[in-house]
Formats: sequence, C-alpha cells, structure tokens
Amino acid sequence: MGLRLVEAALLAFIVATLGYALTANPNEVDYDLTFLRILGMDAISAVSLWLIECRSSAARVFIPVALGIVCGLSIVDVAAGGITADPWLASALFALALAICVYVPASPHARAVLTEPIATSASASPGEDGDAVPIPRRFSWPWWRDLGIYYCIASLVGHWGEIAFCWLIVLGIFQGDYDFSNAQLWIQWLYPYPAEGIAMVLCVVVLYPFKEWLLKAFKGHIFPTLVVSFFAIMAVCCAVDLFTGLAVNADYHLWDYRDLPFNFLGQIVLQNTLVYSVAATIVVWVVYPLLARCFARVSPRVMDGVFFGLAGAYAFLEVLYFIHLTPAGLVFG
Repeated sequence: MGLRLVEAALLAFIVATLGYALTANPNEVDYDLTFLRILGMDAISAVSLWLIECRSSAARVFIPVALGIVCGLSIVDVAAGGITADPWLASALFALALAICVYVPASPHARAVLTEPIATSASASPGEDGDAVPIPRRFSWPWWRDLGIYYCIASLVGHWGEIAFCWLIVLGIFQGDYDFSNAQLWIQWLYPYPAEGIAMVLCVVVLYPFKEWLLKAFKGHIFPTLVVSFFAIMAVCCAVDLFTGLAVNADYHLWDYRDLPFNFLGQIVLQNTLVYSVAATIVVWVVYPLLARCFARVSPRVMDGVFFGLAGAYAFLEVLYFIHLTPAGLVFG
C-alpha cells in the first residue's frame, strides 16, 4: 500500500509540472533554478515510477537521493527569492517529496518489495542482416525505446545546431538573416525542434538501412555508396524542410529565403539543404552507428531508465512550448 501511495505522489508531481507547463506563458518562463527543478522533477518522477514498477532495488537509492537533491534545491531557491505561482501547491509537493525521501529507504515493505537488481549485462547482438552495428529487432520494445531517445536528443541538439549555423551567418560564412531578438532560438535554448527529431528518426529507420543496402549493391565500395546515399539524403532533407515550412511557416514568420539564390517557395534554399545533407550524412555514416554500439553495451534496463527520464523531461518542454490552455480552449503550436 505504501509504495502505491508513493507512485500516486510521483504521478501527482508529473501532473503538477505538466499543468504548470500547460498554463505558463513560455516567453515569461526564465531558465532559472525554479525551471531546472521542475524539469528535473519530471525526469526523476518518470524514472522513479519505472523503478518501482520494475521492483528494482536501485529505487531504494535513486529515489531518496534524487528527490533529496530536489528538496535541497527547493530550499536554496526559496532562500534566493525564487517565486512560485502557487506557494501552497509548491509546499504540498515539497512535503510529499520529503516524505518519500524518508519512506523509501526506511520502510521494511519497500525493502522487501524493491529487490530486483538492475541487469548489468549488455544486449549487444549483431544486426538483423549480420551488420556489425547492433540494431534491435524492428518494432520490438528496444527498437521503439531507442527511436524515442534518438528523437528527443536530436530535437534538442538540432536547436543548438541551428544556433551554430546562425553564428556562421553572423560571421559571413553563409548567406541569410539572423535575429538576435528571437527568444525561441537564442534564449530558450531547450526549445525542442521536432523537425530535427523527425529527421533523426528517418536517418535511423530509412536512410541507414538504405545506405547498408547500397553498400551491398556496390560490393562494399565506399565512394559510390557515399555519393548515391548523399543524394538520397539530400532528397529527404529537402522534403522534411519543405513540408515543415509549409506546415508551420506559411506566412514566413520563422524564416524567409525568397531573397536568396536557389530557393524554392522561400521555404528551402540550396545552401541550407547542402548543410543539412552533410550533417545527415555524418549522422547516417558515423553518429548513428556509434550511438547504436554504445547503446548495445548498456544494460537494457538502464537504457529503459534513460528513456523514461528523457521522455519525462521532454514531455514538459513539449507542453510548455507547443500546447497552451487559453480561455478559448487548448491551442497547439
């Protein structure tokens, strides 16, 4: 019964943080200690729920340590003048977190139930076609889990890549406009870019298998495989960039390439497409195989925990920036 109450409390944390994200104005949310605590709370709650459901002995250490750190940061935040929209709710959540910190390591029931070890053996195995890169069987849980991790990471790293590209424009290396007043790019550095996440998923699901097929068709010759795969990758980059622009940038409020040479509908331009294609080629040939090998060396249960923690934090960012509760109802985008 006690652990079920702990799970209910952890779900309450997630609901509270997502409720805050749903009603907050993202342009008024500062990347301060309060924000980082809330983001961390979502990740910690998701991992803690997963550990309890797995009956993992790691929960007896992870939950009190992680929540204890959050409680400590909460005290520091309040002492530093951190402002919360609802102090009563914040106090209740703090009390719940503190109670869980004490209960989980001290409860005989928790010690009796949370006994399963986290597996230490890795799940490395050859790919489906004998490939040296260990690829989980398609549509299995590890396959979906890894795709989720790739998507979340690429959505955030893609944002930082956009920042780097804009600096190259500032330095005059590439053509284009930049706007330092764009808070979504320069200030909200955890603003997720789903297009980059989708592109990463396409690299894993479509472009990497296509590259491997080409490699066999060209009997292992790297150069022709690289050339053909690059142009295939370029076609996919064009499609993703164009359809993203038509969906979210029809009025050109995010970008406008109509003044640049070799543009199409002002939504895509050859210069950018080449940059994206080179980056995607590096992902297909180097980054994804490296990540796949690294993931395969980690215990499957640990990878599950990474997924749930990352998904918990990412869900908060998605709701904060793309779903808004207004008097007229939910607004997306």
